[in-house]
Amino acid sequence: IIMKSITTGDVFVSVTYKEHDKGIIEYILTNHSGMTVKIINVGCSITEIFVPDKNGDYSNVVLRYEMLEEYFSNEHFLGSVITPVAGRVENGEFIINNEVYSFTPNEGENLLHSGELNPYNKIWDSSIEGNKVIFQYRTGNEFPGSPLFKVIYSLTEANELNLEYEVTAESESVTIPTNHTYFNLSSEPAEDTGNHVIKSNTERWLKMNKELIPVSIEQSEGLFDLNERRLFSDVFSSDDEQIEIANGGFDHYFIFNEDDKSAVITDERSGRIMKVTTTFPGMILYTGNNIDENINLKDRKAQKHAGFCMETQCTPAALKLPLKQDVRIDAGVPYKKETIFSFAAKV
Repeated sequence: IIMKSITTGDVFVSVTYKEHDKGIIEYILTNHSGMTVKIINVGCSITEIFVPDKNGDYSNVVLRYEMLEEYFSNEHFLGSVITPVAGRVENGEFIINNEVYSFTPNEGENLLHSGELNPYNKIWDSSIEGNKVIFQYRTGNEFPGSPLFKVIYSLTEANELNLEYEVTAESESVTIPTNHTYFNLSSEPAEDTGNHVIKSNTERWLKMNKELIPVSIEQSEGLFDLNERRLFSDVFSSDDEQIEIANGGFDHYFIFNEDDKSAVITDERSGRIMKVTTTFPGMILYTGNNIDENINLKDRKAQKHAGFCMETQCTPAALKLPLKQDVRIDAGVPYKKETIFSFAAKV
């Protein structure tokens, strides 16, 4: 392992990196208060985030594999950026300029997370500029417009992890990127996320069919009203048909209020609070319904609901449903979005 230190533009944030076998580069961002974020160039994946709990004790709050080499397979997309299209595309096809583009389905008749086109398990170009780590990957002719994806990570002194997305294409294209990090704010390695509570000013959500394809836009009511504090264990134990379709939890797209695109997750036992703020119009809240004991996790018990994802993004459903989301990009016009994960703890 080779470790090198880089002087950054922010005196309170340091950026270092380690070179591992098989071309893996691990970047470590640390601020003055001790928050540490680790990211690798395989899928520009977040592997660790160390933040304090209410007692001041630091532990990793994201799921990661035991060995970094496992990110070359990463069947559950742990920590990775998903491009060019995150989510499910019905029948694996969409239309650009009256031309139908079809892709090989990988979940029944549908396309999940871009299938083989997704560079979640490939090495991205990477560099350090000031206190930012920049990753880039260009999709080839197998996807319309051969888009160039740039993802920029930075850490602030206020315990904020910023993710900036910038996509440019050579011709008209479709772009729906997201980050697929699984979080667990508990300080206990054996705990699932049942004690976590979510609150978000979401107005609507997308109802799904049995193939998990969104089919209608619904008002936020009952279990799907996140304006009220929603305990995850209540969701897990619900007999709601939508929860059963998703295998015992949320795997649904929630649409933010235009004036407040954020969500707050709290773990009462550890006292940790995570707030997500974004310029995306919504998020897929996925509660790890398909995680099982066969995943080789580091310092966490592999189990159902071991972690949750807040996949801030547009949705492929906007290709068909009247959602008015900017999922299409013109040639040479940069597409820019941002998501901020901020961490605190109750005193």
